[in-house]
This record gives sequence, C-alpha cells and structure tokens, in this order.
Amino acid sequence: MKYYLDAGGPLMWILFIMSIISLTIILERIFFFFRRERVKNKNFNTELIKAVASNDMCCALNLCDKERNSVGCTVKSFLCRCDRDGDFHHFDQLVKEISIDEIGCLEKRLHLLGIIGYIAPMIGLLGTVTGMIEAFRNLATFGAGDPTLVAAGISKALITTAGGLSIAIPTIIAYNLFNKKIEEIEVDIDKITTNLINILRRK
Repeated sequence: MKYYLDAGGPLMWILFIMSIISLTIILERIFFFFRRERVKNKNFNTELIKAVASNDMCCALNLCDKERNSVGCTVKSFLCRCDRDGDFHHFDQLVKEISIDEIGCLEKRLHLLGIIGYIAPMIGLLGTVTGMIEAFRNLATFGAGDPTLVAAGISKALITTAGGLSIAIPTIIAYNLFNKKIEEIEVDIDKITTNLINILRRK
C-alpha cells in the first residue's frame, strides 16, 4: 500500500483519503438502515387501514409504534398532527412536510458518496495525465536508450487511474443501492398515506 501511495504521488494520497471517507459513510449508512429499517410487518398496511377505518386511533398508533421505521414514524406523525376536519390540501401538505423530514434522515451524507463516485475517476485520470507528461519529459531528457525508464514512469502514472476506479466503482454501487432503498420507502409512504387520506376524507 505504501508503495502505491508513494508511486502515485500527491493525487494518490487524495484518493486514499477519499476512500476512507467513502468507506466510513457506507458502513455508517448500512448500520443506520439495518437498525432503522429492518422492522417491517407485512400486514402493517392492512391492519392500519382497518384501524383507521374503524376510527380506532389508539390501535393505529400502537401499530405505528411497533413498526419502528420511516414508514411507521411518518404515519404516526401524520395521524397525530392531522386535522380531521381539514381539507384534502391540508392532508397532502402535511404528509409532504413529514416525509421531507423522514427522508432527509435517510439521505444524510449520501451526496458525499455521489461526489466521490463522480470525481474519483477524474482525479485518477488527472494523475495519469501528469504522470505521462513526466514520463515523456524523461524520454526527451534521457532519450530512448533505456526503455525501462519510460515504462516505469508510465506504470506509475496508471496507478492513479486504477486507484480512482477502485474507489468509484463500489462507491457508485453503494450510492445507487441506498437511493433505491429510499425510493422504495417513499413509495410505501405514498401508498399508505394516500389510503389514509382517502379514508379520512370520507369521514
């Protein structure tokens, strides 16, 4: 590892720091999603709709407490804060307000993964370009009598590209998987809150 860091130059050290940041965020988000979103009752939607339809709000809130995830927290906040005598616009805006807070927690620091995944290959390519410039400068200075001199320079130059891609690939994969999970949670929230709003409107 020390050889590659030294061979790649300052840009390789920047990539190394970015890899640590990326790995830290990925592990933290995995732990967060596992702790926050692992509890999911398959019958939650059905049971909740039945409870709200029968006007049993205590049962509905208990179901939300047992759910202990973003969907449960969003629905509980909605049921506690909604004005049942309000109009549809009031319900819709309230759901959006609560969802923004909940989804914001899920998206925390994910933008950093997107940035790292995007710029890591570029930094690696920059390191390769600057390394190639140095290799050809050595070729112009010392001539082509010793091909190992140029080959060694090119080999070192390519290290940064390999490092940038090695960081970007898992980072982008993790970034997209996290976003996919968040989209699924948003869909679940939209489905259940839409059903609840329709029930409350008929009361």
